[in-house]
Amino acid sequence: MEHAYVIGLDYGTDSVRALLVDALTGREIDSEVALYPRWNKGLYSDPRVARFRQHPKDYLEALRQAVRAVTGRHADLAPYVRALSVDTTASTPCLTDRAGVPLSLHEEYAENPDAMFVLWKDHTGQAECEEINALCARSEINYACHSGNYYSAECFWSKVLHLLRRDEALRRDAWSVVELCDWIPAVLTGCPDAASVKMGHCVCGSKLMWAEEWGGYPPEKFFAELDPVLLPVLHHLPNVNYGCDVAAGTLTGEWASELGLPAGIPVGVGCIDSHSGAVGAGIRYGTVVLNLGTSACYMAVMPPEAMGDKIVEGIFGQVDGSILPRMIGFESGLSAFGDVYAWFKRLLCWPLREILARTELVDAPTRDRLIAETEAGIMDALTQGAAALPLRADAPLATDWLNGRRSPFADSSLTGTLTGLNLSTSASEIYYAFAEATAFATKHILDHMRDNGVRIDRLIGVGGIAQKSPFVMQLLADTTGMRIDVSDCKQAGAMGAVVHAATIAGLYPSVTEAQQALCAPASRSYVPDVSRQAVLNERYTRYRAVGAFTERLKNNR
Repeated sequence: MEHAYVIGLDYGTDSVRALLVDALTGREIDSEVALYPRWNKGLYSDPRVARFRQHPKDYLEALRQAVRAVTGRHADLAPYVRALSVDTTASTPCLTDRAGVPLSLHEEYAENPDAMFVLWKDHTGQAECEEINALCARSEINYACHSGNYYSAECFWSKVLHLLRRDEALRRDAWSVVELCDWIPAVLTGCPDAASVKMGHCVCGSKLMWAEEWGGYPPEKFFAELDPVLLPVLHHLPNVNYGCDVAAGTLTGEWASELGLPAGIPVGVGCIDSHSGAVGAGIRYGTVVLNLGTSACYMAVMPPEAMGDKIVEGIFGQVDGSILPRMIGFESGLSAFGDVYAWFKRLLCWPLREILARTELVDAPTRDRLIAETEAGIMDALTQGAAALPLRADAPLATDWLNGRRSPFADSSLTGTLTGLNLSTSASEIYYAFAEATAFATKHILDHMRDNGVRIDRLIGVGGIAQKSPFVMQLLADTTGMRIDVSDCKQAGAMGAVVHAATIAGLYPSVTEAQQALCAPASRSYVPDVSRQAVLNERYTRYRAVGAFTERLKNNR
């Protein structure tokens, strides 16, 4: 075979990435990133109440822009593209009509956030999540057992129940619900209606409480006791799902023309972005992939015979076949990782936007350049300052729960903490405290997984922070006491989609064989500095104590 290329699409929190790869050699040909226009204007979301919504038009417009840019620059290669696969954030569901069209694409709901996709980090369903967990706890079967016996506000049913309770018109018009990772392939393949959507096992098992052991979704009586408003959409959800090594269908002629691709090529069943990132990083038994972006997702796999019937309490996901076929997939992580650093940057930039932006001491172009230059340099300056600090046991200490805690033992209602301040505390010390808190949270998660039988021999870092922040990566290595390898692949999620695309195209007999051929090896490593271990261990003990205090404070409110 002379030519064979595939495209991986990675729908992240802020943008979609299109990656064109030579499917025979693994060589990355080109990529393009397209921002979601409405989301990046701050529309439809309200962080004060943890509401984060995205309009489906954002996804479609960014899709056209990203793929068309790549195929336009490589018109000679586009005819040889053999397949396309997609990964997206999850759980990111949206109410749809009978045809599977998101309600926000109807004129009457075009500006209604509740008719849009509910982004993974939306926590408006916290009260519903608590009801679900209470019902699971008193049910004969705990249907949240594959999420560590705790169902999160970040997951499907918490969000759907919250939406349906809020609006009578939405309840009337909502026929079904679709996850983003299922909707994009459905659109590209011309799926005729909601009942025909090929749902991914990855998202169903991890976010929808679907399991073979109880016949699919929890039984109807479970949802009826929770709230009968869920029953209509439950009845309309397909009760079968598929692995990412299966095609959802073929690319329609209309979309082929819009994207500059051959019509009729297979489009893969959708995958969760963090799971796809693990595949793109080359995950295997004994490896934990640290996917470090706006949030952090830590992925591991185990053969079923090595795990037996053990359920890891407090895990965010434990699902057979969710990451690799014939392997149990484990998901843990932080609800905010890069978002913690972004919050601190916004905090420090407040006077730039609120004071300097209105100054008349300089002309407008000079003022705008000053603001842009200062904003661009803040993180580098903070990082340099934090890296130069002496390591002290009594330095300021933080917890990382600025968007709640994902694991171990999810609790979206928890908040962050900062302690140990005095009149000499600097911005660099505060930044260090929060960076260290994300590292301590990572150590807690890895220790918890290891203590519960998950084998951890190697760590691989992927995602934006793994690529861009040696300071954070070294801090993670020092804190966990493990070497962390980082690949040169800047878009591991998209590379995972490439692996799945190459598999459904028939270029490789299995996902693991496609991984071996396509995934790049580690190009650099971060080795723990053992001279810092004693003080970091002391600070970690204090971190756990401050976290316990924060939980008690919340519970006593």
